[in-house]
Amino acid sequence: MVIPNRCGLPIEDSGTTVGAFGLSVLAIDKRGRWSRKCPLRKQCTIRYYSEQQNDAFRHLFTEFFAPKQKESIMSHSSFRMPNPHRKLLFGGSVVVAFAFVALGIFASNGWLPRTDPLSGEKTGWFGRKLPRNSSSSWNLFSVPTPTPTPQLSKEYIYAGSRLLAVEDANANAAPPADLAVWRPSTGVWWVLGGPGSQQTTFSWGTSGDIPVPGDFDGDGKTDFSVFRPAENEWWIYLSSSSTYYSVEFGAANDITAPADYDGDGKTDAAVFRPSNGTWYITRSSDSGTTIIQFGLSTDVPAPADHDGDGRADIAVWRSSNQTFYSVNSSNGVLQSPSFGSSTAVPVPADYDGDGKANYALRNGNSWVILNAAFTSTSSVTWQEAGDIAVQNDYDGDGIVDIAVWRPSNGTWYIRQSSKLGQQDELRSVQWGMSGDIPVPAYYRR
Repeated sequence: MVIPNRCGLPIEDSGTTVGAFGLSVLAIDKRGRWSRKCPLRKQCTIRYYSEQQNDAFRHLFTEFFAPKQKESIMSHSSFRMPNPHRKLLFGGSVVVAFAFVALGIFASNGWLPRTDPLSGEKTGWFGRKLPRNSSSSWNLFSVPTPTPTPQLSKEYIYAGSRLLAVEDANANAAPPADLAVWRPSTGVWWVLGGPGSQQTTFSWGTSGDIPVPGDFDGDGKTDFSVFRPAENEWWIYLSSSSTYYSVEFGAANDITAPADYDGDGKTDAAVFRPSNGTWYITRSSDSGTTIIQFGLSTDVPAPADHDGDGRADIAVWRSSNQTFYSVNSSNGVLQSPSFGSSTAVPVPADYDGDGKANYALRNGNSWVILNAAFTSTSSVTWQEAGDIAVQNDYDGDGIVDIAVWRPSNGTWYIRQSSKLGQQDELRSVQWGMSGDIPVPAYYRR
């Protein structure tokens, strides 16, 4: 081996050695770095050697370098790359890091294309809404998604103007509605109970009050509530917190019409004022008040969710021309189906389980129900004309049952929709006494 003349130092002092592997000539300094230039940056003369001399050089390296340096020399994984390659690697790392940061920003702001697994709603880049039938080309990262779960709309079940229950459409209600009465003479509520709900008695209200049960706190349980006409006050006992409050809302001769008009899952206090045909509704969603003139002084309020959007529609029954008038809360369209007779009373509810309330009437002991397409009516004769209508879902099949309560003997007669045509179609239960007011709902106590 020829040591470069201008270096002038032996290998062990300069920390530099020269090796010839094949036809390549490299210099190695004390830190184990490889270079094609002399580490002392001087003009050097390097010669090439045979394989036998190369073996001698390898032995020389082993003797003069420390274990770490030795490992650095013999391991290709520790070789330092030439400067251009190092720059390329650094630049690539920066690009990859930037891409990950940008991806995180897009994801946190909802700017990436996605499909909601429940509703099936599609959004493109930067949150732009897309049609549900958009092809997969809208999403570069699209993968097969499960069939969106259909959203259930709520149905509101009434007896006259009183809210009886709130149920999810197209699903089994578990458990079914409780048989219950309110006794004006004592102000006591008597709840029979059933699957998932126990028998309960609760004192709330006084003689002269009007029971207005509803879920005013949105906990899925019916709250004991009354309207006091003498003071125009609502007295509500919340099941979620076992606390109560009162609110002055209404005027003399108003007709109570509580329901969930804003779709927030809570019952809204509401009245219909015959003197001016105006509805007054307190919205639980924002504590505001809705005032709408809709109806005549002789109309009967009959709110129900006829369009299946989860909000009760303002509606009245006009006996003078045998017509229902309602406004869809979903699109503001006026509906005005005509049928029945002038002596009938409105009993709207979802009798076919499609998630929308049917327009229906009760005339004596005959129930007349208009189908969803407004093309025909069906009639059912049930019990006696002097009974009180108490339609509700008592068998938990998602369909409202035709039912009545007989004041003379305090007995419930329920036509169970899940057992039509069977021997046990009729469910008969004695619960209550003469003078009571039936208030069936799911109390869950």
